[in-house]
Amino acid sequence: MQKVKNDYAAWIELGPGGLPANIGGWLITTALRPLSRRDTMRVDGAASPGLHWQIEHRPGPRPTIAPYPIPHRQLTHLATSALIDRLTAAVTAEARSNGLFHLARSRFERRGDALYVSDIGAAAPWISRTKGEVLHVHESEGSLHVVMQPDDAQSVISAGWGELHPLAGRPVLGLPETYVFLYAPRDADDADRIEHIIRRAIATATI
Repeated sequence: MQKVKNDYAAWIELGPGGLPANIGGWLITTALRPLSRRDTMRVDGAASPGLHWQIEHRPGPRPTIAPYPIPHRQLTHLATSALIDRLTAAVTAEARSNGLFHLARSRFERRGDALYVSDIGAAAPWISRTKGEVLHVHESEGSLHVVMQPDDAQSVISAGWGELHPLAGRPVLGLPETYVFLYAPRDADDADRIEHIIRRAIATATI
């Protein structure tokens, strides 16, 4: 019983995101855990497990990821509030400067804004599956979820900047195969690279 209580407390500490922050939400995420992918480093449909799009490798180890599919969060290497504000501002600026996109509540996180393709008919296949949602920032820690072209998603993962959501490609939630978790920036250099990834995802989100 104590193990169950500790697991619930650890899940609550992650904060809200996608499910109600109560015992009901914890029961749902617990039921989903057996459905999680065994391999979050390989994108089905990518041309190769290497680099298709050239991006610098992320130095250092990957962060520790919480063992819950929802919310999908990292436990180490969290971003500062200044870096989180920088990424949020970068996404907002893209929405304001590009008439093809707009901000609206994330349909996956169910809280906070996400960047959407405004005309779903112009969305790339991997974006049309998300009803137009391209990416969102997790304001609690600075990580992001972003949907990318398969080869680009594999390049980002192979270079150490992220990994697949554990339920990516699983029909239960409708997440696309390339639903990528981008790690939070540790410093300004990381933020530069993450903004580069964001711009690439946006540039390839429409056809």
